[in-house]
Amino acid sequence: MQARDIAAQMRLPECFHEPLQKDYPCYSVSIATDVGSRKHQEDRCTFAHGLSPADSDSAFFGIFDGTVGDFASENVKDLVVPHLLGGRSWVEVEKLVGRPQEGSGEALVQALAQAMREMYLNSDRELVEMCKKEAKHYASSTSVTVMCAFGYLVIGHLGDSRAALGFERHGTLAGEFLTVDHKPDAPEERRRIVTSGGSVEYLHNHNNKPFIRGGDFTMRKQAGEQPMQLQYSRAFGGKDLKMFGLSCEPDVSIVQASDNHKVLILASDGLWDVYDALTAVSIAWRAMETGDSPAEALVRSAVDFQKSRQANADNITAIVAFFRHGARGAAQDGRQSAPASSSDAPPQGTPGATAADGDAQVPASPAEENPSRSPAAPGTSPAPAPAGGGGGGEGTATESPSEVKEGSAGGTGEGEGVDGKAGETKT
Repeated sequence: MQARDIAAQMRLPECFHEPLQKDYPCYSVSIATDVGSRKHQEDRCTFAHGLSPADSDSAFFGIFDGTVGDFASENVKDLVVPHLLGGRSWVEVEKLVGRPQEGSGEALVQALAQAMREMYLNSDRELVEMCKKEAKHYASSTSVTVMCAFGYLVIGHLGDSRAALGFERHGTLAGEFLTVDHKPDAPEERRRIVTSGGSVEYLHNHNNKPFIRGGDFTMRKQAGEQPMQLQYSRAFGGKDLKMFGLSCEPDVSIVQASDNHKVLILASDGLWDVYDALTAVSIAWRAMETGDSPAEALVRSAVDFQKSRQANADNITAIVAFFRHGARGAAQDGRQSAPASSSDAPPQGTPGATAADGDAQVPASPAEENPSRSPAAPGTSPAPAPAGGGGGGEGTATESPSEVKEGSAGGTGEGEGVDGKAGETKT
């Protein structure tokens, strides 16, 4: 069933796709975006509040970073929520929470994980059909999505957009990534690509970063076509690379919500080219304390930093959600307060666990030792902490491994295809 048919048959929550700052009883959310140094904005986002009558403060957050134009990201942002709430697994979720004796524990965890996975697969199926109709052979998009519902955070992702969680550890603010990038040269990814007839190529004009290349690349080049290569190994869309190992199978993990969980950040790779998880969490925290938009503070500081060092600033889009009195969501007004300390265990589920594997796991909630104090944000420097990747190159699609003019930050810009003449690009 297509997303529009689902929307016609059931009442869906309102979805927001533009910058905003809104307060809800259990959390506040801000969204910001910036085109950076690029000519076009290919990032998209979505946010929906109130997914289920059984959990009025449930929410869905999503970031989508388009490559080879914005066709994939623009369309998939409208597909995910209908396919989540209209899927068979979501029906099972609603049944479980409607029967309290059955709606907790492993059954609910598996149903939530399967609902997220089903959303990805069905959204990709519809997007690929749209790509066929419009001859968008390589239009693709990364994705990171988080559903906050029924006492859990359900994280799904494709590619190199990331989610980070800010939480309390021994009275101070800590930050951890909840996702691991899907890179073509990771052993599992490479194995799938090669087995499918594709290859992994390191392009020297992209700082020798790995790209997935279709097995028909040379043939299509010789025929005068413009086949593309992608810097990530899982994505929405990318229809002509799907047969060569580009996967839409998301990694799904589950985190049991805790009062120690303070802030959730989702962002496209343009932010993570500049900041590590803790630095991003700290910047967002300071903005929250001063009454500024946390998402805007993150995006603006990252873009300004890239420009200050004369680097290409990628498109950046960020969603920041601050939980009031923790992610378990005690609905109470007032400024953020929190327990003082937690266990040293990071707050993330098993990386890469999928509902298909039956491995989605829920870690125990961190212990709460002193509910009277608020955690102190680390006194980090305004200068960003390097995140291990140069700005401006991630998510790029390229036609040729040797005819791309290298940007100052190691990329050609905005997911464009590059033709056979050095330095000439077309979008």
